Amino acid sequence: MFLAAVFSLLCWLNIAAQTDPATMLPTVDSVLSGAWSGDVTTVSGLRNRVIIHISAYVNGPCDATWDNPNSGYFGNQFSSVSCSDGKLLFTSVNDDLVFEGQASAQPPTITGVWKQRKTNSPVVLKKIIIQERTQEPGQAPPYITSEIRFPNRPAGIMLAGELTFPDTLGRYPLVILAGDRGQTDRNARGSSGHAPYLVLASLFAQKNIATLRIDDRGVGQSTGTGDITSIDDEASDMSAALERIRTHPHIDTSRIVIIGHGEGGLAAAVVANRYPDRVSRVVFMSTPAMDGRNTLLTQIAARERLRETDEELISVATGMVDQWCTTVLLGGVDSVVVPRILELADSIIDERPDLLVRYPMAAQFKRAGREAYITSSLLPWLRSYLWYQPSEYFSAMRQPLLALYAERDTEIPGEEHAAALRKTSSQRTRTVIEVIKDVNHMFQTCDECTDEEMSRLGETVNPEVVKRIVKWILQGS
Repeated sequence: MFLAAVFSLLCWLNIAAQTDPATMLPTVDSVLSGAWSGDVTTVSGLRNRVIIHISAYVNGPCDATWDNPNSGYFGNQFSSVSCSDGKLLFTSVNDDLVFEGQASAQPPTITGVWKQRKTNSPVVLKKIIIQERTQEPGQAPPYITSEIRFPNRPAGIMLAGELTFPDTLGRYPLVILAGDRGQTDRNARGSSGHAPYLVLASLFAQKNIATLRIDDRGVGQSTGTGDITSIDDEASDMSAALERIRTHPHIDTSRIVIIGHGEGGLAAAVVANRYPDRVSRVVFMSTPAMDGRNTLLTQIAARERLRETDEELISVATGMVDQWCTTVLLGGVDSVVVPRILELADSIIDERPDLLVRYPMAAQFKRAGREAYITSSLLPWLRSYLWYQPSEYFSAMRQPLLALYAERDTEIPGEEHAAALRKTSSQRTRTVIEVIKDVNHMFQTCDECTDEEMSRLGETVNPEVVKRIVKWILQGS
């Protein structure tokens, strides 16, 4: 009996040895697993980006979470998750959310419906295939970095950032980066995963240019409250930075350049006007040159063209928003403005009922609670654009200006804003305005030029754009 048992055990071990253990483990579903991104229409009628992260196994279980980068919500859990034969059903009781979709391998897409708070939004999710981001510095970059902290005494806050300069002895021209609207840290690593300000600092250091990147108020190691930061606040913070580095042994203070991305360019102009003897040059990157009203209207049109909306509908939609802008600019308390906006919306929708299907924002005006929607969502959105006149910021600026715009930018459409700046800069003799082909708002070379594609791109900043800025800094042309 003992020998028989040993023989049976040896036979079992021999069979087991011939079996590949890997086949005993569940196989990852490489098609379905990963991050998927797309735009959905919210209850307010606006477009919102969602990212679904899926972990799935062939003929096995799956799990998923979802992000809403526009609102700063990440890692939201679904209450229940089902993946069967490429058919997806995800629900979230807390968020009043149901997502149903069908996955396709070629091309990798999930087509479905995002149902949330009585809004059914068709959506096509595209798989985020992240390319290697070769422009980001490695663990041992060939330059020196130095943490820097300095006070902004008038604001009563302490700011933090990083100074980058070449790994050689000398004094170098300095770039101070002024970030776009919204709170970002010194690297500006947003929902796309890219860190454009870190990459710019790295590439500049390799061309013998120093860079100062600053954490926005209330972000990173900077104190203060960032959610109410204005352009003048950002200009105040950069002014404090100028005071801090004016005696730095590695900085040539006669060659200080401020690069402003988006609305950061307006802050750069404020500082340039305030310190004409310290700021030698300015660079705008997708900085608005139109007033807030036209910036908003061109932005809406550009986004709808990207979604392949027909021009006739774009004209109706922008015309409706334009009338809202007039109502807001005429002023008055909300109790006066809200009924007027509703009257305008109703008259347009009654004349064009197809808007309820073809233009998502219009549908909000036929739902219950529309007055609250206008007060809490629509009016703050309109007013965030209507208050500023960019020309007031840079019309008095006397430093040489290089203004770069992105041809495929849906935030600040390049051709329109370049044309507007040319008109306001007609009296300036040292302004160079260029529109860069085939790049998005972040100056990445793009094909689709959508937010989803931005995440997939390996390139963080177009190399030719970097070369152009370097030439402007070092050669003045």
